[in-house]
Amino acid sequence: MTANLSQALVKINKQVLAIDASPENLMRLHLGLINDEHDGWAAKVLHNLSLFEAGYQSPQGAVFLPFGQLSSKQQNQFEQNRAQFLNSLVETTLNASEEQGEQWQLFHSQLSDLNNLLADGAIDAIDAVFLTITADALSYSALQSWIQNHPLFHDLVAVGKLRILISHYQPETEVGRDFMLVLKKEYGRILVPVLIHRDTALLDCVANLTTVQHFSPISQAAKDFQSLAFWCVSTFSSKQSQG
Repeated sequence: MTANLSQALVKINKQVLAIDASPENLMRLHLGLINDEHDGWAAKVLHNLSLFEAGYQSPQGAVFLPFGQLSSKQQNQFEQNRAQFLNSLVETTLNASEEQGEQWQLFHSQLSDLNNLLADGAIDAIDAVFLTITADALSYSALQSWIQNHPLFHDLVAVGKLRILISHYQPETEVGRDFMLVLKKEYGRILVPVLIHRDTALLDCVANLTTVQHFSPISQAAKDFQSLAFWCVSTFSSKQSQG
């Protein structure tokens, strides 16, 4: 999701920095970084080095910071201070953005990381949090469970920062259509109006270490991500001008 949206923003001439804050370190596969490349921002900060030394650029021009591959010892060190490292990551990259002018920064992270960002105030500098779900029974149940157990949902809605984005949408199935209607009814106010349809091109593009815009530019998924990029520019640019 993050990699394809980043590339779609680059395609409309936006300066983009995509940051992978997930230890799975998978975003790099969409942006052309081979499996043998293990460097990333997490290892840099563990050694008190600049995280920007782990910066890469995709063949299509998207700048990104992979999480990187950590040893077991490094992973334990990172997890002990995860909240501190994540908040430092947000602060450092946002400060760099202010120096360079307009820059779109997209963070890919675990849902649990939101608690740390909200508690330490880093969330204040973020325009929006996209919660990606599928219009099906499992995702709906997981969403309901998260909302019931985490007041964070209501906190983010209250400050106007939470957006729900539907991915892998299958309008040809009755289940997909039914849950789409349920989500619209219950969360219409925070539902992103652009849907990302289920498309095999998304599986093929990552197997080829690229984004869907480059691998299959006329696919439904490529069109969806381009529409999402235009929606983001329209929505958040207008917020900036009002602010």
